[in-house]
Amino acid sequence: MNCIRTDEEIARVENWAGEAVDDGTHNPGKSYEDGVYDTLMWLHGGSEKAPDEVGEEE
Repeated sequence: MNCIRTDEEIARVENWAGEAVDDGTHNPGKSYEDGVYDTLMWLHGGSEKAPDEVGEEE
């Protein structure tokens, strides 16, 4: 599999996830595995919505 995301996109999501380590989850009600799956799908192009964008419009 190839990663189709830019370094900048990955850094943004990495920083967003790091905030949750200190401040608590951004996605209550989702499992750890859900987050890992969402991230991998986004990295490889299976989803256009980045993990830090999920739930913004819901």
